[in-house]
Amino acid sequence: MNIKLNNRYINELLEYEKVQNGLYIVATPIGNLGDITLRSLKILSCVDLILCEDTRISKKLTNKYGIKTQLKPFHKFNSTNSIPLIIKKLQAGLSIAIISDAGTPIISDPGSELVKICDEKKINVFSLPGPSATISSYVLSSFAQKSFMFRSFFPRHKNEALKELDLIKKLECAVIFFESPLRILKTLNFINDHYGSCEITFVRELTKKNEEVINSNITEVIEKLRNRKKILGEITFVVKPLCNSKENKISNEEISILSDQLIAAGLNTSKISKIISTFFNLSKREVYQLLIKNKQ
Repeated sequence: MNIKLNNRYINELLEYEKVQNGLYIVATPIGNLGDITLRSLKILSCVDLILCEDTRISKKLTNKYGIKTQLKPFHKFNSTNSIPLIIKKLQAGLSIAIISDAGTPIISDPGSELVKICDEKKINVFSLPGPSATISSYVLSSFAQKSFMFRSFFPRHKNEALKELDLIKKLECAVIFFESPLRILKTLNFINDHYGSCEITFVRELTKKNEEVINSNITEVIEKLRNRKKILGEITFVVKPLCNSKENKISNEEISILSDQLIAAGLNTSKISKIISTFFNLSKREVYQLLIKNKQ
């Protein structure tokens, strides 16, 4: 490894673990290459092969630290055909590491089937802890508590997205999602319309030079993003549970009474549904449909 080790305790740490035959799941930096662990550097330097999603991205890490181990592509398009060959290598006594483009492998990345087969074949599997966008984003939220749920990328199809929102409405813990910069505005608007006004933590370019964290109401985050020409970078967002908010509860009958008062004040149905949904943390769509039903 092309790194200076002047501290004898660090040298002892690197000598402590001898690389064994088996599969090593190695977490890699999510942005800042300095976040790699000493143990990960040793394993990546000493294994016989490194499986990675994109060799061009992984070479940035291996080149920086002088790691000469062969890189082999392993992704969702070739994993089915690659797994039998990888298993043969492992059964022959080789040591193999699997990494993703960033963060902890297997989570929202290919590899779960490989780990499953390794377990069935009694092949050693080792997990090396390290960077995780999920945990790093959650601890930045202003409502981090004891528990949370990670749901990977927010569903793209409407029916699946509605089911997702029905699920998280019943939860009493925060929910973490990944999203692409091209879809983030559409996703946040969908959540605002169908889940209700809520607090979220928006995290972009975590650990990188342009890292951005916004803890705010979802409508305010949407407004900030709308004013940008382009949204770039890896994005994670955390949704605060509505179940934890016991204040500002309101029944359908009370909504009807309040809407009548707002109509008398000269407001239209669309404006009223927006006000009520924001103040009481309700779905704007559901409030609007209730008001239309009451009119009929």
